Amino acid sequence: MKKIGLIDLTRISMNPKFLRVGMKTIEINLLAGKSWLLRHLHPWYDPEKTNMFWIPVNQEIQRDDDVVLPYEVVSEFIDRSSCRVIVDFCGCREAFECKDHPRDIGCLMMGEDAKQISTAFSRQVTKKEAHDHLKKAVDSGLPPFIGKARIDDYIFGVKNTGRLLTVCFCCDCCCLTRWFKYAPSATRNASMHRLEGLDIRVNADKCVGCKKCMEKCFLDLISEKDGKAYIPIDCRGCGRCISACSKNAIEISLNNPDFINNTIKRIEKYVSS
Repeated sequence: MKKIGLIDLTRISMNPKFLRVGMKTIEINLLAGKSWLLRHLHPWYDPEKTNMFWIPVNQEIQRDDDVVLPYEVVSEFIDRSSCRVIVDFCGCREAFECKDHPRDIGCLMMGEDAKQISTAFSRQVTKKEAHDHLKKAVDSGLPPFIGKARIDDYIFGVKNTGRLLTVCFCCDCCCLTRWFKYAPSATRNASMHRLEGLDIRVNADKCVGCKKCMEKCFLDLISEKDGKAYIPIDCRGCGRCISACSKNAIEISLNNPDFINNTIKRIEKYVSS
């Protein structure tokens, strides 16, 4: 019997209010992060079942000549994938009727388990189509969030055999990952990683303390210190704060030439046949 997912249950006539109810159930589940006992029992907080990385895009990344751009991590997985499925819409943006970002850029799912996703709202694509979809998302300013997300088995009705890789192109205003802020940093950081060698810092000479970056941080991690923005080590490196800063006071650099190979090793088992 086919497993029924959240999208199957809530996409009645594509009415956003039904999707919104479904997203609310996810938020309630992620509230478990506030409880020591519940977050240790809930599979969505298990670092063995969720292993995700943000890929900053459309940013001026300072790097040495031998360090490739993070974008190429996703491209590498597209080329390695045994199956590629594009979801026709972003469930998060559709549910919350997002007006700031395109709703028709849905997740790119890869690996054999992606074949289980309903064709009522998704389609299998070629590698070229997947690359084109990635480019469309990046050009729209949507940073890819790539890895194994246990929550997606629930959302898309997939029986988990460990062969599903998610590339989520969600926005800071709607993405369900913002509810991971309910968990303490140690729990969150064990499942949601910053790319190795990625550094994001505030140039205090340029920062005017406008707090726009604080408003953009969907995990509520950026704070104010001595009238300037302060980005802690818990930052996951999505880079959205950089685009929010009109003074170019936030700088990003990538200093590890091995980051792409290390990232691939951590999540490649989910995508290949």
